[in-house]
Amino acid sequence: MLSAKTLILGLGAGCSLLGQSPIGTLISEQSRTAFTLEGAGARAIGLGGAFIAVADDATAVTFNPAGLAQLMRPEVSFVARGVQRNVSFQDFQTSGTGPRMDVTDSLSSNRRLDPLFASATVPLRVGGRNLVVQMSIQRAFALSESDDREFQSTPVAGSVGTPSHLKQSINQSGQIDVYSLAAAYEVSQRILLGVTWNQWRGRWDLSSSSVQTTGDNVARIAYSQNDSLDGSNFDVGVIWRWPTWSLGVVRRTGFHADYTFLTGVTSTPVVAHPPAEPMTLGLHWPATTGAGFAYRPSERWLVTADVTHTLWSTTRYMTSNSNLDGKSFFDFARTRTPNSTDLHAGAEYLIITSRNEIIPLRFGVSQEPQPVVDRITGEQRVMRRVSVGTGFKRGNLSVDLAYRYGWSSRRASQSLAIDQILAGAEPSTVGSVRIREHRIDLSTIYQLDRQPVERFLRHLFVGD
Repeated sequence: MLSAKTLILGLGAGCSLLGQSPIGTLISEQSRTAFTLEGAGARAIGLGGAFIAVADDATAVTFNPAGLAQLMRPEVSFVARGVQRNVSFQDFQTSGTGPRMDVTDSLSSNRRLDPLFASATVPLRVGGRNLVVQMSIQRAFALSESDDREFQSTPVAGSVGTPSHLKQSINQSGQIDVYSLAAAYEVSQRILLGVTWNQWRGRWDLSSSSVQTTGDNVARIAYSQNDSLDGSNFDVGVIWRWPTWSLGVVRRTGFHADYTFLTGVTSTPVVAHPPAEPMTLGLHWPATTGAGFAYRPSERWLVTADVTHTLWSTTRYMTSNSNLDGKSFFDFARTRTPNSTDLHAGAEYLIITSRNEIIPLRFGVSQEPQPVVDRITGEQRVMRRVSVGTGFKRGNLSVDLAYRYGWSSRRASQSLAIDQILAGAEPSTVGSVRIREHRIDLSTIYQLDRQPVERFLRHLFVGD
């Protein structure tokens, strides 16, 4: 999710501007704060996202494709997600060479509902073992939101200055989707292997306006940007199974994507901007490695934990333009973007009724550092989350529901003066940025009879 706070200069405001660190870090810290690729599925979310060693339903393809080999019946699945995200700015104060200014608190709230995942899965018998193929689509990043924020700056006691008011309006729509074709094979009773080919396609548009009033003076910036991204990669996974525990490992390869953008900027006071022309360049997306452990002390209990490591520092532009080539996608510097290690853990208890209905109870925790470090305070944004989940399985139908609460707090800088933004100056306003996020996931899986599906596929591809 791109949280587009102050993306008023953006990527296409002219290649000469892109080479300036303040412009690049504005983009990174205020608009690319949640590029964390998460798997889909309410069961997994209820377990805190720890699903690499479990991966025993259709959403396994988004965690570890090897897990698909555990599916014994054809099935179709659908996952939807609702999110409310609140971002508050508190205790901000401007200091430095100008007058010291207190800044009023501001709160932004955004809600959205997204279709997250859909798949069709078919198991086959090959060499006396289970071979499973699947086609799916996942909404990797939902890039839709609308925010309105206001800040009032007033001189602190004993300081001389003019009060000012800043109002921002940001609207963004679009998404990055991943189309996947996966296959998994039961090599032995103990070992499962899986591979996925992914096609990444993203389209999103953004428009923003900022108006600052200082005394009788009014300054404005209006910004628009159209983006697209296309690329492909592979996921490779393995699961080792024992009666009471299992181990899973997955590798998501990095890839080179085509990234195209077109921007437009107008401002008052007037600042010359290069003509708006579409620009296409290469973007290297990083590799991710994950490992998971699951323990089943009894038929009803499951305890699981994952760790994943993403090489965010390798996310770089590839272009003949010297102002962009080799620069980080997240901060336009060469060394500031950190890699991240995510931790996930969860537990599940199954209630089995006299009618063979299954009602699970789930709990999970996670910690996910994001690939952005504030250039003034040096603090990285880290999301911490707790989740609970339940569901219902009867016959061919499974329904799962999960709720997750996430929070983050750090000292961070903001550029709240339009003249400073236009000049590319370092921000001099620092305070606390706090995020509170509520998320609900709903998954539905329906299983089909295996024999009719196998007969249909044999007739379709082999003949009578």
